[in-house]
Amino acid sequence: MFFTNPTRCFSLDGNPGMKTLKRWQEPIYAIGGFGPGFMYQIVMTYLLYYYRPAFSRMEAGALVLAPAGAYAAGILVARILDGVVDIPIAAWTDNLKSRWGRRRPLMVLGLIPTILSFFLLWYPPLTGTRLGPDGHWGNALFVAVASSLYFFFHTLIVVPYLASLSEIVPDEESRVRVASWQTFFNTAGYVLTFVVAPLLFERFGVRGTIWLLAPAFLSFLGPILVIKESSTLQSEEDSSPQAADVPLWESVKLTLSNRTFRIYMLSVATFFFGLQFFLGGIAFMAVDMMGLSESQLGLMNAAAFAPVPVMLVLFNWLVKKKGAKWAFRLGLLVFAVAMLMFPLGWTRLNLPISPFLVGVIAGGIGSFSISAFFTIPYAFPAQIAANEARQTGKDRAGMYFAVQGVINQFMGGLAGSLLALLLDWRLGVVMVGPIAALTCVLAYFFFAPYPLGQPKDKAASQ
Repeated sequence: MFFTNPTRCFSLDGNPGMKTLKRWQEPIYAIGGFGPGFMYQIVMTYLLYYYRPAFSRMEAGALVLAPAGAYAAGILVARILDGVVDIPIAAWTDNLKSRWGRRRPLMVLGLIPTILSFFLLWYPPLTGTRLGPDGHWGNALFVAVASSLYFFFHTLIVVPYLASLSEIVPDEESRVRVASWQTFFNTAGYVLTFVVAPLLFERFGVRGTIWLLAPAFLSFLGPILVIKESSTLQSEEDSSPQAADVPLWESVKLTLSNRTFRIYMLSVATFFFGLQFFLGGIAFMAVDMMGLSESQLGLMNAAAFAPVPVMLVLFNWLVKKKGAKWAFRLGLLVFAVAMLMFPLGWTRLNLPISPFLVGVIAGGIGSFSISAFFTIPYAFPAQIAANEARQTGKDRAGMYFAVQGVINQFMGGLAGSLLALLLDWRLGVVMVGPIAALTCVLAYFFFAPYPLGQPKDKAASQ
């Protein structure tokens, strides 16, 4: 088992592991996900916009850099490879033997290549007169290679960063608190992505905006500075037995055979499908169903994200009073209500309340759920991994986050494909909100058997 004192964690073999974070260090650790997460969202949201501009920008003279089909194929290949590499990287960080520990070495090793490959994405080799009216396939090939590199190095720093959460805080309540800090900073990233970045594009262009925002990567220095690991090498003086490595496929099998994780993943994958379905369809709902302008869409998004810091306080209070499980299930039901409100903004209904106001109210209600949804994927896998480590002495937190990432990537891709088919139907846009609501209700029931996430007093008595 793992035994913990206030400053250091000790593993089954008696070798010191990570120092427990002090309370004041928690936001410094948590801000580490802000820069990489923010820039990843910039890539996912605007890389297509850069290579395949909107029709109005094409008419104004913007270059088309790559054919649509070739670009889509290149990105698809990169996303598949991104999912594939998650698993071996997780096994690598879980089993790494080095004098600097298991997590920090990969975080340090991958940071600079992540930044360089990020910038590489925005500098395709073929421009100007070498482009045809529909771009050039060479740029699509470039995107496939450059984005594969970027996704690989992004995963290389993020998986060990997330995995460390199970080791640097002592209990579930603390993990939820740290994850809430991560949610706070990630929410700021979403505001910058969906509200601020489009305004900067108008003045500085896409490349100029990228350079202005790229210093956000420096936030990753936070966890590198506060995570303190001991050597995972066995010295000649240390005769205690080393914990055995868990081979890659055995680690995957152990992860998928963990009943608690399966319950968690069934619920999370279901609601994640609905969340991605909604995020992919919100612009179509705003324009085709609610008749809003792009600036109104930005304000509606701001209404959803601006209250999140306050909602995080409420969410953490509920976690203390009712437990993380109860708070998460409440978030699922609240989000379902918010999703069912959006169709009320359909212009054909001619309701006395404006569609924009409907969207603002629905977004404000959904902000509580956003605080829960952004927190849970950090806190719950870390808690499951920590429980397993106490019972077996095998710390495989990286693999739990990697498997979660692979499953959620698949669900996100499935949501995007089905959304494209639905939006081919004229009235399909009205169904986006109800479908997202249905997935949240299903996730609510799927999560009922989850055995963790109880209030601290109740958990201590079990």
